[in-house]
Amino acid sequence: MSNAIKLSVIIPVYNVEKYLRQCLDSVLAQTLEDIEIILIDDGSKDSCPKIIDEYATKDSRIRVFHNTNCGYGKECNFGIDNSKGEYITILEPDDYIAPEMYKDLYQLATNNDADIAKSTYFRKFETKTTNNIIEIDWSNRFNIPNKVFKIEQYPYFLALHPSIWSAIYKKDFLVNNNIRFIEAPGSGWTDNPFQVEAMCRANRIVYTDKAYYYWRVTTDTNAEALKDYKIPFIRSDEIHEWLDNNKITNTNILGALYERELSYIEIVTKMKDITDIDDCTDRIHKMCNRMSPTIVYTSKYIRLKNKNLFFMCKYLPFTIKFNRFRRKFLKLRLNRNEQSISILGKKFDFTIKKGEINESNSN
Repeated sequence: MSNAIKLSVIIPVYNVEKYLRQCLDSVLAQTLEDIEIILIDDGSKDSCPKIIDEYATKDSRIRVFHNTNCGYGKECNFGIDNSKGEYITILEPDDYIAPEMYKDLYQLATNNDADIAKSTYFRKFETKTTNNIIEIDWSNRFNIPNKVFKIEQYPYFLALHPSIWSAIYKKDFLVNNNIRFIEAPGSGWTDNPFQVEAMCRANRIVYTDKAYYYWRVTTDTNAEALKDYKIPFIRSDEIHEWLDNNKITNTNILGALYERELSYIEIVTKMKDITDIDDCTDRIHKMCNRMSPTIVYTSKYIRLKNKNLFFMCKYLPFTIKFNRFRRKFLKLRLNRNEQSISILGKKFDFTIKKGEINESNSN
């Protein structure tokens, strides 16, 4: 191995003893050998601390840190601060990767002098009802970039799962632009602001539609995986504060982010246990009120079902209870010729003109 470290692999570890060895073995099997592996235990209560100490004795490229209850975002920042690689990447300790992942992404990045080299990934379902692997194929939803690009050219990445772990990032790029993780308790979806800031700041992004990363999914629904309904809304507020502070107003970027946020509203409304219905409803209204109706209804990045969801949340006396039964009581039509909504047999028509929505009662 040469003296230069090409890539720092940052692995924040917390109570994942069942999967940790598979994760670490997949990193040690990488065909890119000039790497360092930064293992950061965040006060695990299981055997994770012993496992990472054991692996550190096997390979000199492994560096181990034992911290206590700092949270995912702070541990990732700690890893970045202590990394020595030209590029850095994040690896979840309950996931694993193909042997050629980092070599291929590093070559892709350095051949194009890229700030970010991004790939697609696999979903490995291990739930009560499903046990299979699905390769994520974005090519059927948007044009795949085959050259160096900026996010304004291919904003669809901001509409999808952040998947920050299926990418590598030039360390100097992150440091020079002060791109950091939000240091929130627990995991807390802090990958969302990180991805938005990195993608929006990058001048040179490259992408491959080859999948290497196996993202383990252990819940049957996204709503089941979400433990606190407030988290998506808090992260959304932080993202838009950053966008406002940095004067990022590109309508394609905003449209793609709206698509993601509307999908998150749908996830929240499917949660079984929401501790404060009124507060949750207020947060949904606030999120929708921040969105531009013109962008929502004209953006090609927002699916029809989410345009419909936006209308209901913004313009109707929306409650979460009502939302759960909307299929029974709600009919909404949206196309070039007619925009109307029917609730309990009462029809409302609306038109979109010059950024305004005009509503009328048809009955």
